[in-house]
Amino acid sequence: MIKRVLLYLAAAVAGIALAVFASQVFCITEVNGTAMEPAIGEDSSLLVNRWAYREKEPVVGDIVAFRSDIYGEEGEGSVLVRRVAGVSGDVVEIKENILYRNGKPYTEHMKEPVHMDDMDEIRLGDGEIFLLSDNRKSSLDSRNEAIGIIETEDCIGKVCFK
Repeated sequence: MIKRVLLYLAAAVAGIALAVFASQVFCITEVNGTAMEPAIGEDSSLLVNRWAYREKEPVVGDIVAFRSDIYGEEGEGSVLVRRVAGVSGDVVEIKENILYRNGKPYTEHMKEPVHMDDMDEIRLGDGEIFLLSDNRKSSLDSRNEAIGIIETEDCIGKVCFK
């Protein structure tokens, strides 16, 4: 009888320890806007890996979560989710409605062609990323001064399950 109680107690302690560890590594966030449609729909729940960028930098194509103090479609002070379109050392610019990354057009993950104001070349420094929404006509991203270039350390983490 005591063996069984100790076994149940050990299982409970292990379960609690695993839950605490998992809550430190992962968090769940809700999507309130249409910025990342069609990849991520409005009212979706996302699993974010908080440790994804502890040892490495984001790569182009990653979807990252970060906090923002601006008021937008998602609300003020909310967690925003955007796609990485430029990383440290990249040169990004927008001309004639096309984003160029290191001199080559970057059109991946676009919902549809949209008007984008021209933007002069920007060379991203160490730890800097340029973020775009997939639905580029309906939201704020690094093209807008309110968000601008994001420091990797300001990312909550990488969206790993949508």
